[in-house]
Amino acid sequence: MKEILIHTKTDDYPILIGSHFLHKVHSFTEKYDKILFLSNDTLFSYYENWYQQEIASEKTEYFLLPDGEQYKTLDSVQKIYDFMIEKHFSRKSCILCFGGGVICDMGGFVAASFMRGIDFIQLPTSLLAQVDASIGGKVAVNHPAGKNLIGFFYNPKAVLIDVSFLDTLEVTQFQSGMAEVIKHSILCPDEKYSDFLYQNYEAIQKKEKDVLISLMKQSCHIKQYYVEKDMKEQGIRAFLNFGHTYAHALESLFQYKHISHGEAVAKGCLLDLYVSYRQGFLPEEYFEKIKYIFHLYSIDSTPILFPFDALWEAMEQDKKNAFSKINTIYLKKEGEEKKFTVQEIKKQFTEEYLKRKPHNEVKAVIDIGTNSCRLYIAERQADTHQIIRHLHQEVQIVQLGEGVNQAKILQKHAMDRTISCLKNYVSIIQAYACSSIYCFATSATRDAKNRDFFIQKVFQETGIQIQCISGETEAEYNFRGVNLAVGGEILIIDIGGGSTEFTLGKNASIIFSKSINIGAVRATELFFQNQQYSPKAISRCKKWILEQLKPLASVQKENFKVIGVAGTATTQISVSKKMKQYQRDSVHLSTISIEQLEKNLTLFLSKSLEERHKIIGLEAKRANVIIAGTIILQTILNYLQKDSMTISEYDNLMGAMIL
Repeated sequence: MKEILIHTKTDDYPILIGSHFLHKVHSFTEKYDKILFLSNDTLFSYYENWYQQEIASEKTEYFLLPDGEQYKTLDSVQKIYDFMIEKHFSRKSCILCFGGGVICDMGGFVAASFMRGIDFIQLPTSLLAQVDASIGGKVAVNHPAGKNLIGFFYNPKAVLIDVSFLDTLEVTQFQSGMAEVIKHSILCPDEKYSDFLYQNYEAIQKKEKDVLISLMKQSCHIKQYYVEKDMKEQGIRAFLNFGHTYAHALESLFQYKHISHGEAVAKGCLLDLYVSYRQGFLPEEYFEKIKYIFHLYSIDSTPILFPFDALWEAMEQDKKNAFSKINTIYLKKEGEEKKFTVQEIKKQFTEEYLKRKPHNEVKAVIDIGTNSCRLYIAERQADTHQIIRHLHQEVQIVQLGEGVNQAKILQKHAMDRTISCLKNYVSIIQAYACSSIYCFATSATRDAKNRDFFIQKVFQETGIQIQCISGETEAEYNFRGVNLAVGGEILIIDIGGGSTEFTLGKNASIIFSKSINIGAVRATELFFQNQQYSPKAISRCKKWILEQLKPLASVQKENFKVIGVAGTATTQISVSKKMKQYQRDSVHLSTISIEQLEKNLTLFLSKSLEERHKIIGLEAKRANVIIAGTIILQTILNYLQKDSMTISEYDNLMGAMIL
């Protein structure tokens, strides 16, 4: 076991580094009247047995937070306070912080503020927390305006680093911690640590204990140097925030949910190194060396380009700023000597780096359908348009096509509902600082005589420019989207409110596409007015559908797999699986049989409209058209002589995203 003793002006505390030694934690907690074991629900599900065997006692209580950076808030702190007061914790009590950086920060914040300060001990379980968050006494919570804006400098009584906990750490979390480790190698006064990371990357990736303990010791010594000289970050300790100006802005713009702290730090470090190089502070070779080490550990350091006004606004919340200037940290390297300086951000070189190829961007896509209005936001590679990660997806039932089949115009109240939805989407798009918006409208809009009025009204009230696309274009978008997830020969069926798009393709090529004017809203208005579903009306509806399907006669003989997309198809799965909350991952690529469709239809027909609103898995606003939609889907499968279909969450939204 390795020991490092941290000396500050206010406290001394040990850092112990080893493997499988946390049974010794009782020697640190004997003097306390009560112990709060603070963790998160995900981690506790792995280690509950260990907790019961090694930690639990008569004086121990545990409190679990939901897992995620988005819960690092004052609301969560309040819940911990309430629990501690209810359980009669006192100033002679102690908090054991068992978890990653969020838990280490939250537990320390609570300890610093509960009854004006009680003791806490850090038991970090993630690599990021072990090398960084648990050491130095910076404890804080996030504010919607920025990360770690509310906090204290408050030291733990001990930091116990057990590298065996890294065995169960997810790959992405290990990479996140390695990004902070690589940042430490930049802060190291020489190249020994970065050379160690380069030479031992295979052993580190395999999590060999001796190598991990050596890594941990070197990182802790670097952190020790800065903490002991500047406990309250009045001077050189700010250098530990190298790369963090851009990193914190990224985390804020991604709502603290979609990017790990380490990945954000990696992107920020390379930005600061590049600008340092462009100012003549260091050779380009050093920038390339660190970039390669990030690559070696499979850490995505690709910069993300946001509209600069939004990026500067996010950066303005950084704690290093002063006198209305956005500050960041640059490195001067003269031979083997390194010097760091806090300077106002060099916007010219920052913009130059973020625009370099390759870089990523954030795009929003909106689908205004006959029944629903959907929003999809993703990060994508700017040149190839490859989707890097999903950021936000949302659907609202706006029923824009209400009455269009009869009157051939969009009704005022339907347009108002849709515009209200789009205004909400605009606020979400702005929060994510999207670089571009692509909005397309389908059947109801293209069938309406007053579509130009609607398109202009939307632009005037929201700033969104709508592209009214043809059924064939919509089918192409669907094929592009589904093809990201499913290969081979496929027939995609997209049942909308006013039309259904059919696309037959193989691999990257479309063989056949057709838009047919059968849709859930259209069929409901034609055959099931006043929600009356008589056997005669159902029979008439099926005959009508079959008549419309005649253009598909040439497709019947093809050997394809049927793929269903959009709400009518996905709802069949959520209802059959009785999902109280929609689970996108569980729906994606699942299969629904013709028999299960019949069961769903029987269930829907057995309920009144009011009763259908309460069916588990059925969105209430879809209840008025789900029967017609299910009849359409069932009739199509029978016509194609298929006994099942695969459901895809990748659809025209994804297809439009990669345009």
